[in-house]
Amino acid sequence: MKKALLLLLFIVGTVQSQTVNYTANTVNFCNPERGFYKYTIGRSLGTFSPLVQTTLLGYRNTDKVTLILRMYSLDAFKTTPISADFLSKIENDFAIMRSSGVKCVLRFRYTDVDGEDATKAQIIAHIEQLMAVTIPNQDVISSVSAGFIGQYGEWYKSNNFGTENLTAQNLIDRKEIGLKIMELAPDRMVAFRTPFIQRSIAGNTPIVVSNAYDGSIKSRIALHNDAVLSSDSDYGTYTNTATDYPYLEAQSKYTYSGGESNDLDPTYSNCTNALYTLDRFHYNYLNSGYFPAVLTLWKDEGCFNEIQRRLGYRYELISSTITNNNLSINFRNVGFANLFNERNAYIVFRNFNTGDEHTSQLNTDPRLWRAGTSNQLVKNLTDVNLPGGNYHLFLNVPDKVIAGPLNAIQFANNNVWEPIKGYNDLKQMYVVANLGTTAFIENNTLMVPNLNDYKVHLFDLTGRLVSNSRDVSNLQKAVYILKIQSDKVNFTQKIFKQ
Repeated sequence: MKKALLLLLFIVGTVQSQTVNYTANTVNFCNPERGFYKYTIGRSLGTFSPLVQTTLLGYRNTDKVTLILRMYSLDAFKTTPISADFLSKIENDFAIMRSSGVKCVLRFRYTDVDGEDATKAQIIAHIEQLMAVTIPNQDVISSVSAGFIGQYGEWYKSNNFGTENLTAQNLIDRKEIGLKIMELAPDRMVAFRTPFIQRSIAGNTPIVVSNAYDGSIKSRIALHNDAVLSSDSDYGTYTNTATDYPYLEAQSKYTYSGGESNDLDPTYSNCTNALYTLDRFHYNYLNSGYFPAVLTLWKDEGCFNEIQRRLGYRYELISSTITNNNLSINFRNVGFANLFNERNAYIVFRNFNTGDEHTSQLNTDPRLWRAGTSNQLVKNLTDVNLPGGNYHLFLNVPDKVIAGPLNAIQFANNNVWEPIKGYNDLKQMYVVANLGTTAFIENNTLMVPNLNDYKVHLFDLTGRLVSNSRDVSNLQKAVYILKIQSDKVNFTQKIFKQ
């Protein structure tokens, strides 16, 4: 028995100090809340086109698209409340998204033919109605595109809020509407049409890491550019590049940019400028169908596939190492942008023999795995109370609300993705020696047969650390939790001092 235990410990010591290197790939695959999106619209006049699960699943499976821009045209309600039937249709769409593993950029508009939008009072009343549907369904809303004002909801050509040479009252009204739109989904970011509008809503100073993701208005202001790479000003997106560019570069670092092109200008639309601009302003999504000539140019010049891969985040595992029961995982974000909705990351321990899984959260915020940077995750594996056995290790970055693999994040590496579970296989084995009840107290000394070099941690039943010594003479008679750590073993046992 002694020889068997010593052999086991030797094996443990061998596998507990090992490095695994990973190979990155250039495959275009599904990842939630990023990439090229599909445009869809639900109209209030004429026939409403509901979302269809088979169509959304086709987007995922065939086109590798997980994001739609879901536009709702409120033209039937310019002067009246939104009908209960229309609100129900929106809610049903959200349920279809949820079951299909698709999320939306949500947008509302009143017109696509002129500037006949609704009044400020009517818009505010409509937002109040919509909040009853949108807030409970934020899990499938990736972000909100501001909308409501002007033709196409682009905050331009508006009969009620001005078009050019905006008055002081126009600006006051637009800010009030903008702040109200941010109530549609309080846990989500809202993308406005231009940096000028962004600053008018949240101030001239961009967000920084110390207050990123704190839930403030400033931390939730993103950009939806409806004329990406279309001209020197992107058709009015930029009013002064000397101020707009530095602001947007900094603000988008902890938010994002998105949108679509609307014209081909070879000076600005070409691949060299496209890759530079999308990276500089941290683009998360683009329209997969517009502007066709720009998309064709990217394919002809050879950058379309790279843009498709790099929109939003794209994580590549580099290596992982287990040394002295400490796991370190090295990876990089080669995408244009960051993950911007809250998630947690976990190590999953799967028992080789039983298949039982144990999950432990990592001390990290995935939103801070910044574009263009390398990162390291560290986990002391002895912090996880595991039964004895051999464990296969996985990295899991699931959705905060929607369980299951469709909304978990896949790393861009060969042979790591486990689609049934939504895990990334670290190819690491971790062994927890099962010492049974071999630990005991004799003459006020803690004894563990066949194990000499180990660290002792004794806790009372409230979880308070009471001793790091094998000498327990100063401890009262009670039941304690013994945790043993060494470079070979992770072991927990209840022990009683008589």
